[in-house]
Amino acid sequence: MLKQELEELFGAMPQIVKDKLQPVMDNLLERAGELDEHGSKDPDYYEEEREDIMKEVHKVKYLNDQWQIMNAKKNN
Repeated sequence: MLKQELEELFGAMPQIVKDKLQPVMDNLLERAGELDEHGSKDPDYYEEEREDIMKEVHKVKYLNDQWQIMNAKKNN
């Protein structure tokens, strides 16, 4: 569930961002996959780990947004 959401989010990012952040995105996808598999056994752990993953996802989204802003300024 979470892994699928992240795959869609990361898939929509420009290739240059993917190239630079691929190791980070791969790590987050792996963690999300494990969480989806085993998270239902411990709801507290699920919420805590999901929150930690989402903090990292927000950093990736921020970098993507910054790249888009810089690219837009360069093109104008």
